[in-house]
Amino acid sequence: MISICAPTFDIDGQLTNASGWAEAQNISRRASRVATLDGGAVLVDSGSSVADLTYKLKLPDPDGEDHLTLTAMIRNHPSAILSCDRSCYQVLLSSLAYKSGNTTCTAEVLAEI
Repeated sequence: MISICAPTFDIDGQLTNASGWAEAQNISRRASRVATLDGGAVLVDSGSSVADLTYKLKLPDPDGEDHLTLTAMIRNHPSAILSCDRSCYQVLLSSLAYKSGNTTCTAEVLAEI
């Protein structure tokens, strides 16, 4: 089950889909490796952050209503609140698509709530 809502009050800015799912796309660490002149390397590991997560959302949407609701949310709000099985996040919604009765969307995590 996923719930997506606008960060501020919006009478039409909420969506709950009991059959929808959110899949974490990239879980990574903030690290960089630089070669040194002696043939070795220096690794700078800054750890990981919840803001490194990106979710792919898939919502069964036979009538296209969820697609219309998400389109309005993307147009009217700079971010949204995503509630899924892992946690609640402030996210940036992008890459919205509707195909074969399913709405898909990318949610880039800005912060955990």
